[in-house]
Amino acid sequence: MTESTKSAPAPKTREQREAELRALRVVQRRVAAIGFFAITVHGIFGCIGLGFVLDNQGRHGDAIAITLMSGVIAALTYAGVRVILQRSLWSPVWMVVAALPTVVGLVWLLQR
Repeated sequence: MTESTKSAPAPKTREQREAELRALRVVQRRVAAIGFFAITVHGIFGCIGLGFVLDNQGRHGDAIAITLMSGVIAALTYAGVRVILQRSLWSPVWMVVAALPTVVGLVWLLQR
């Protein structure tokens, strides 16, 4: 290929640049939401795990309390992810998914 046959890319229109910028912002929000979730989910499962440890030590009331605290962290995680993604906070399916670990932990503790 000679230099005379190379063609320079056509300049982008304003609409193309704006569309690319919007797409980039969506990706940035998704990456931030995944990062936020990955960090905060450790607190949810950590509280549930601590609840099982406390229950094995005979501290059933404390185990229930710390497991309920995992529900608070789950609610904050849910709200944080929805805000980062710029979505409505009302999503019944995702609310159930967010509450599921806490509910399973409480059912497990209350059956003992």
